[in-house]
Amino acid sequence: MSPKNDRLKASALVPTEMPSDGVTELAFLGRSNAGKSSLINALTRTKIAHVSANPGKTQRIHFYRMKNWYLVDLPGYGYAKVPKSIREQFGQAVEDYLVSRQQIIGGVLVQDIRRDPQSEEMTILRWAYERNLFIVIVGTKMDRLNKHEQQTRIQTLQDAYQLAIYPVSNRTGEGVDKLREVIRGLGLTI
Repeated sequence: MSPKNDRLKASALVPTEMPSDGVTELAFLGRSNAGKSSLINALTRTKIAHVSANPGKTQRIHFYRMKNWYLVDLPGYGYAKVPKSIREQFGQAVEDYLVSRQQIIGGVLVQDIRRDPQSEEMTILRWAYERNLFIVIVGTKMDRLNKHEQQTRIQTLQDAYQLAIYPVSNRTGEGVDKLREVIRGLGLTI
């Protein structure tokens, strides 16, 4: 059995398909092309999330079993090469998940460091604040910028979010250990 199958507890679109064991959940959210699946694989040091060249391949909510929690990979929003009806279906599933799950302790908002936040990112921020949940902003794809551009983009994102930004490179692994420490700080083993 592959590591993905060993760790995948559920793949859901409706609440009845989601785990009902009450285990703590940390949701990973972001645009379809932000590098969320690659980040999940870098964090876990395994290839549990499917990485595709075509954005929008994650079309269900995936619950990956960690030692004492679930890493919840939510379908990306924004651009995806899938029919509108399917995008709406997994969009509704994500909304239902975010509104109804009591096990969520927070979210990891995955943002391409080269892009500015849009209304969707600000909606996620409001969701976290309204529910009094932990939220961390991760700026992916930092290896695609030189050091000066990285610093400029980090500052721009920090100003926009009014939060610290954790820059990472899924390709080189830079910054991933810092993010692991943040997650461990929540009492989660990774």
